[in-house]
Amino acid sequence: MKQWIILIIGCILLLGMSSVQAQEPSGPDLVKRLGCLGCHALAGKGGDRAPRWDGVGQRLSPEAIKKQIVSPQGRMPNFAHLKPDELNALTQYLSGLN
Repeated sequence: MKQWIILIIGCILLLGMSSVQAQEPSGPDLVKRLGCLGCHALAGKGGDRAPRWDGVGQRLSPEAIKKQIVSPQGRMPNFAHLKPDELNALTQYLSGLN
C-alpha cells in the first residue's frame, strides 16, 4: 500500500513539474501573442510599418533591444508590462536574429 501511495505522489509531482516547465515563455510565442509581426517583418512575413527584424541581433545589443521594448522610440507601443522572464525571453530571441 505504501508503495502505491509513493508512486501516486511521485506521478503527481512529476506532472506538476512538467506543467511549470511548459509555462516558460518563448520568444516566438511572445511575438505571436503580442502581435509584433503586425508592424515588424521577419523572413519576408509581417508588416512594413516598423523596422525589419532580419539581422536585428547584429545591429543592436541585447541592452538596446530591451530598452526599445520597455521604453520605445517612435510609434511602437510600450511593453514595460511584460514579466521579467517574458522580457528576457523576447530579448534573447530578438538578439539571436542575425
